[in-house]
Amino acid sequence: MDHLNLFNAYKNKSNNHEDELTRSFLILLKNIPVVQMLFFEMVRKEMEDIDIESIVTGELSIEEVHTQLSNTNDLFNSEIVDGRTLVSIIISDDKLETEVNVRNDDRQARYDGVITCYPSWIFIVENKPSKENIWLGQLNPNVSEEKDIKIIEKPCCLSWREVITGLNTLVQNRMINGFELQAIEDFIEYVDNEYPWINPYTTFGVCKGNTYLLNKRCISIMSNCEINGENREVKYHRGWKHYIESGVNTVKQIALDANESNKGFTIDLWLHAGDTMSAAKETFKNLNVENLLGLQNQGFKLSNNFHISYRSSNLLWFEGSLTFEEYIRFWKSEYTNLRQIKREEFNDYFNFLEDNNLILSEDRSIIHEKILSKKYDRLNICPGISIRYTWDGQIAIDLDKSNDFDKELNEKLIVAFNTIGGL
Repeated sequence: MDHLNLFNAYKNKSNNHEDELTRSFLILLKNIPVVQMLFFEMVRKEMEDIDIESIVTGELSIEEVHTQLSNTNDLFNSEIVDGRTLVSIIISDDKLETEVNVRNDDRQARYDGVITCYPSWIFIVENKPSKENIWLGQLNPNVSEEKDIKIIEKPCCLSWREVITGLNTLVQNRMINGFELQAIEDFIEYVDNEYPWINPYTTFGVCKGNTYLLNKRCISIMSNCEINGENREVKYHRGWKHYIESGVNTVKQIALDANESNKGFTIDLWLHAGDTMSAAKETFKNLNVENLLGLQNQGFKLSNNFHISYRSSNLLWFEGSLTFEEYIRFWKSEYTNLRQIKREEFNDYFNFLEDNNLILSEDRSIIHEKILSKKYDRLNICPGISIRYTWDGQIAIDLDKSNDFDKELNEKLIVAFNTIGGL
């Protein structure tokens, strides 16, 4: 019995095996006309420089759909394939951008999907849920030289995210109903459970609360965020978050990420002002204490980020016992005295910090373990400030749905930077 029979699932492969993903999607493609239209429109757009007029005119129609066929299968030795044009399709999480030419190959080929279509098309499908695992040779067919088959050299590169976005659109716009609707919703649920990373993240709403996808959406938003009229490259700080650079010294990095909460999730904007000693000097020089404290009335959360570093490595963070306002006012009066502390000054300076409640007596043991027992010749003092703005998940979804999240993010950045040194 064919594996595209709805009731003939693989018995020896788990739900998260990529062959099961292929099988599940091909069942939709085989049985639901609107999915066929969606899929082949994606093919047409990707292959615009290839004459696929039959798709444009609506004449293309599916004849047969198969999965896991070997190149030695009787299909490829029959008259059915004579006179057809072959297109090699690769579907991965993100679209394959590598330049590659498809050619006939004498390899032992096993095709994830084979689709024959009227009037004279044959599509072979390779499914790779991660484009990092693609062997380009798998895009090549192995067809008999005796068969009159024209092979298109350009592969058709699609992304699962685009495919699933299209399926979500069918559901959201109520373009199907009955069994077709149930089958598509079941496939989307299957992907949610077994392949969450291939899901789309075009808006917070379609991420369905999945933190991985929400963070992908945050990365996408940051990549489109304009700082002084230009987009910044999204980078990753190991042990912290993805971020973009601000271009100013007070807050060098701007981060946006998703976090779980009791109500589902939040989207959080993170700014660490004065994260280095030079940045701290500039921050407190420009800082209007009253304006900074006023950010709390606009929904921002402010906290100490006092730490000690050696060169570019942060060594220890300290809570101290000062309120945030006391902490800010202390460093506003003291920032001009910030300097590197030499080895012989370590004990005196830690006494100074404890006397001013910036560290606690119980911090002494960790200070000895992490600093005094080491051979550091100097230390940098970094009286940082953490500034965070949080959007409740549903608010973020609503803003993103109306294309207003980017605008609000920009407004929050302007408000924050105006208190510590503008962008």
